[in-house]
This record gives sequence, C-alpha cells and structure tokens, in this order.
Amino acid sequence: MEKEEKKQLLEEKNIHLWFSGSPVSLQSMKLELDMNVGAIFAYGKFLNVQPEKIRAMVCDIICYDSQRHQVDVIKDCLYDGFEIERNKDFGTKVPFRVMNQATRNIEFVLKSVTTVSGQTWYNREGKRFNISLDQESIFNVQADLHKQFMDSCASAGFDQTKLILQPKFDKLYWLCSCGTLNWNDEDVCCSCGVGRSWLEHNTNKEYLRTEQQRQAVEAERVRREAAEKERIDKERQAEEFRKRKETYEKSQKLAEGQKKAGKILPLILIAVLLIGGGYTLVVYGIPYFKYQSAMSDYDKGFYDQAKEKFEKMGDYSDSKDMVMKCTYTKAGSYAEAQNYQQAAEMYQSIDGYMDSAEKYTETMRLYAQKLYNDKRYVDSMKIYRSIDATDDPNYEKCQKNLYDMAGRDYGKANYKKAYKKYNFLGDYKDSEDKAKDCLYHLAAIDYGKLDYKHAFEKYDQIRGYKDVDEKLKKYSTLAMFISAVGEDGTPAVWNAYDVKCPKCGSNAEYILEFSDNGALKIGVNCEKEGKYIVKESRFKIENNVLYEGYYVDGNLKFKKLADIKKINENDNSMEGKNVSVIMTDPVNSKNKGTITLYGNVISGDKVDLG
Repeated sequence: MEKEEKKQLLEEKNIHLWFSGSPVSLQSMKLELDMNVGAIFAYGKFLNVQPEKIRAMVCDIICYDSQRHQVDVIKDCLYDGFEIERNKDFGTKVPFRVMNQATRNIEFVLKSVTTVSGQTWYNREGKRFNISLDQESIFNVQADLHKQFMDSCASAGFDQTKLILQPKFDKLYWLCSCGTLNWNDEDVCCSCGVGRSWLEHNTNKEYLRTEQQRQAVEAERVRREAAEKERIDKERQAEEFRKRKETYEKSQKLAEGQKKAGKILPLILIAVLLIGGGYTLVVYGIPYFKYQSAMSDYDKGFYDQAKEKFEKMGDYSDSKDMVMKCTYTKAGSYAEAQNYQQAAEMYQSIDGYMDSAEKYTETMRLYAQKLYNDKRYVDSMKIYRSIDATDDPNYEKCQKNLYDMAGRDYGKANYKKAYKKYNFLGDYKDSEDKAKDCLYHLAAIDYGKLDYKHAFEKYDQIRGYKDVDEKLKKYSTLAMFISAVGEDGTPAVWNAYDVKCPKCGSNAEYILEFSDNGALKIGVNCEKEGKYIVKESRFKIENNVLYEGYYVDGNLKFKKLADIKKINENDNSMEGKNVSVIMTDPVNSKNKGTITLYGNVISGDKVDLG
C-alpha cells in the first residue's frame, strides 16, 4: 500500500517582483514541510522576461525564522536542463531542502542566468528582487472612461480581452496592459503587439475624457437629426392619411346619394373603383411604405437594417442601388471614426460602385499611416505594398525605423527578431547581407544546442556565405547519419551485424539511434542476453569523429567515442540499406578492430528534412 503524502504549507507568497536588469522575475515562493520525511523544502516560481531562452539559473535562498531573523543560507541552488522561452515560467517543481528546522520565511537572491546560446548573466552587485510588477485593473483605474479605451482597442484591431491591466512606464521598462514586461527600447509589446506610444496615448485620462465628450456631442447631433427626420416622416404620413380619408369620405357620400336615387350603374362603378383602389394600395402603396421605412433607417444611420429592407424589395425604385449605398455610406462612417481596416473591407466588397475602388486605396493608405504612427512598421509596410504605394514618404520612414530596430535587436544578440526584420526589408540597404548574418548566428546557436535539424536548415539557406560551405563539409558525415530521421522526429536507425555482445561475448547486433536533436541511444540485441540499452547520451560528429556528450557542473562536454574510417555510398550488401560505415567499435572497448554500420540514408550530401 502506498504511503499517503502528508504536507504542511509553512509559507506561500504570490508576488511578482523584479530588479533592474534582471533576466527573470520572481512570481511566487513556497515553504513546505513534508511530514513523510520530516524535512522542509523551498520552492520558487520564476518568469523569463528577456528574449533569449534560459537553460540554467543559480540562486541563493536566505532562510529566516518567524521573527524574520536569518538562520541559514542555501548556497548555489541550481535550476538546469531547461529551454525556457520568454514569458514562460519555471522552477515550481524544483525543491531545495532546508536544513534549519526553524525556517519559516525565505528569500531568493538571484546569482546568474545562462541562456541556451551559452551566454551567462551575473548579478555581481547582489541586487534583490524589489520592484513590484503588480498592476491594477484598468477598469478600476479608468472607471467611467473605460468604454473609450475599449473603443480605441477595437478601432486599432487589438484584442480587448487581453488588455485588462493599467500599464506602467519607467525609464528602464514598461508593463503592457496584457501584463507583459517589455524593455525600454522595445516599442511594441513582445506578447500582444500593442505599441507603447499607442498605449500611453490611449490610457491617458485626459485624452479619454476629451474623446468621451466628443463622442457625446456627436451622439447628441445624430439623435437630434434622427428626431427631426422622424418628426418630418410622421407629418408626411399624417398628411397622406388625411388625403386618403378625405377621398374615402367623398366616395362614400357619392355612393350614398346614388343609392337613394336608385341608380344601379353608378354603384357598380363605385365597386370597381373601390376594388381598383385596393389593387393600387397593394401594388403601389405597401411597397412605397416599406421603401420609406428603409429610407428612414438609412437616414438615421441604421445602415445594416436599411440594407436588409432594401434587399427584400428587389427591383422596386432604386432599391438595388440603395443596397450598395448603405454599405458605401457605412464604410464612410467607419473611416471617419478611424476604423480604417473595417472601412476598407466594406469598400472592397462593393468594388465597382461609384468611387469605391479609390476610397479603398485612400482608406488603406490612412490605415497604413495610423499603423506607422503606432510604430507597427511591418504591418504598415505590408499595406503600402498591397496598394502599390511604396512611393509614400511614410513607407521610406518605416524602412528606416525597422532597419534601426533590427540593428538594436542584433546588438542585443536577438538574432531571430533581427532576422525577421532584415528579411522583411529585402533589398533595403544591406538588409539581405544582415539577414544572412543573423541566420549564420542562429545556425551556430542551433548547432551548439545540438538542434541539428534547424541548424542545417539555416546553413542550407546561406550556402556560400562566410565559412558556411566549410562548416557543411565538416558536418557532412553528421548530416548523413541523421538524414533518415522521420518528419515526426523518429530517430534514424543504424545497425551492425555479426558483432559480439560486450557482456557475454555471444553473437549480437548493435542498434544505434541518431536523432536530429542530438540524442544518441545505443542498444544490443544478444542471442543470450536479449535486448538491452548500453548508453543514452548526446552526440556530435565532426570531421569523421563520433563524440559522446557528458555533463560537468551542468556544462555539456564531449569525448571521442569512435573514429569513422570509411563510408561506402549506395552499398547494397544489406537488404533495404544503401550506405555502410566502417568505424571503431563504439560499444565494446575491448574490441580493437572495426565494425560496419548499415543505414538507410536518403541523401549522401544533403539532409532531406522534408
């Protein structure tokens, strides 16, 4: 029977603290007594707040008693083996044992953070987590002005459900309304894409209050115009009813007089007239009233409602034209409210009506201008390109600003972001060469992480650049070994037959599995011992030498496992195999001879990664 887990929570704090320059923030910490083993364990929850992925982190944990007196320090607590992306948390499942049983409070002191690219940041000044990143609800802060902010979000195309916190702006950082920490030189939130300047402007209470007043005045104007049109419509309808009633009363008097006179023919004529009047009412009167109802909706600004009524009227009067006009006028109102994207979509839907094509181009240009003002340069440039307006002065400004932003990303070794910007810029200045240089660095980082698939994909894009061809030559055997890795990551399997079991010396088969993420598994299938695993580790192959990975103080080192002597391309000596490799024995160190591995290689000179 399994032992029941018994744990007692001694302290738990859900906080969000940071200090200037730190690559991580502290989100929470917990102190827990495990009564099964009679020991106290400390836990922390951290968040990566910088662009690079985090591989490892070291911190000290200061222990205090209930009176906040320091009783112990747990030195060099290591978090390792991660690949933590930006805005992802980690650490909650890593316990550190507390030796002093009087501990009731803890404090984490960050010492160093190492990225997957091998760069290490040190907290040399011993700074403590002391800046609160907690944010108030934006609804509570803005109160009656919150609707104006929501309207601004909708106009700009931002997700209102994410922007729920009051932003903070500091000389070192800024907190977006989505809760994400951004560095001061980042103009756009790395999480939700909201521009800093847009956010500062649209969360300013004075601006929101002015906008609220403007909209109130506009709403009152629309209400008054609608009321006046409604009054005129009612007067017109009343006058029409009066005339119809007068006509009816006259016909009734005429019929009565003719009846008294005993004249049959006039009565028949009156009946015909009455029937004819009903027909006229059905054929002409009812559609007329429906048309007037649709026009009334149109005049009041209820364009969707009016459009629906006009559509049902078919060919009556100018109803078909009014269907198009409803969309045209609605698009104009949206453009006036700076909802340019929606307005452009409406103009595009009625292409060919009046000047809709010109209005579409004009509105898209305004939308591009708005995106430029919000520092969304890529989106702005996309629109200028789509309407063939790259001669617009703002397009050139976008290029320059985006180029400068890419340079800042490159300077911070954020090669992925820099590459996207340089690649988008195309032939602007030296962007093409800069993009290649970013890929060159990214490929080297992938290779350093033993992510061979992505490393080779990047190197293959920049063949001929710098020493890329020499690198690919150096890695050519490695590429061959992993070329048969499946699209789903299934390892490439290589076999050696007629070898000896390192345990008992019986006839056996070696099975080597190479993955494009640097994982190596070596197994033996022995006649007596059956199947068993010899080793699982990381690997690399350079200049025909197979290296095995091992860790020292959390750092990956390599030692030679085998020499690759000869490669026979298109070797058909084994059924289903097309390459054989002669190499020193990577399994049995007692074997001083060589073995032959057989693999089903897709291509001998280039990895086919699908």
